[in-house]
Amino acid sequence: MTGSLRCAIIEDEPLAQQLLEKYVRRVPSLDLMATFNDAIAAFEQLPAMQPEVIFLDINMPEMTGLEFLRAYPSPHPLVVMTTANPHHAVEGFDLGVVDYLLKPITFDRFLKAIGRVKERMPKTVPAPPANHSLSDEARTQPNAGPLAIDSPTADFIYLKTDKKLEQIHLNDLVYAEALGDYIKVFLPDRFVVTHLTMTKLAETLPPDRFLRINRSFIIQLRHVKVLEGNSVLLSTGDNLVIGPSYRDAVKERIRREQIG
Repeated sequence: MTGSLRCAIIEDEPLAQQLLEKYVRRVPSLDLMATFNDAIAAFEQLPAMQPEVIFLDINMPEMTGLEFLRAYPSPHPLVVMTTANPHHAVEGFDLGVVDYLLKPITFDRFLKAIGRVKERMPKTVPAPPANHSLSDEARTQPNAGPLAIDSPTADFIYLKTDKKLEQIHLNDLVYAEALGDYIKVFLPDRFVVTHLTMTKLAETLPPDRFLRINRSFIIQLRHVKVLEGNSVLLSTGDNLVIGPSYRDAVKERIRREQIG
């Protein structure tokens, strides 16, 4: 990714709108294209502007942020939700949002969301070396949903999803993505969202099978199909970027499985 990120704000609260505009102006890599007071006007005008990032309020009259996302042409820009109600987060993640900011929004939390946006932006990577195809932060919140392993050798975990405990077989866990105070766990045919920290998940998963590749992603090695430059291609077709501070460890771990 190079240059500035084109962004737009859709927010009907004047104070929240002014705060977001102030934060955007403080980040040199962001270029504010437009600010909208309602989602209907944004829905009509934004496609021609082609923003890369949208800061989207959930509670708006006439058309809510969630209704906006469901109706917006696919693929839609990367979206950061803004909301006063954390209960909207799970539904927002189902619609593919990158992060959510809980009002009142602080500047450090805003910067964290921008970091997640940049991790999701397409990257240009150098041509891979030969023979790199493969064969096959924070403390735990007291009320972060239960996660349990039946025994040290168990091949499954339990995640709290939508007020129930769901058994997840480790072989099916392709990768996990941190989204604010939630984790989005990707399986071969679906994903689940749970209230959990990335640190807790990383401590629980077997280190010989799972690998953290940046602040926001943990992958399972058996689902890695190709290592190319500074990214990995997974069995789901997702291409994830390896963070600069993780690159040496990730490449060394994958080299252990290399033959020849």
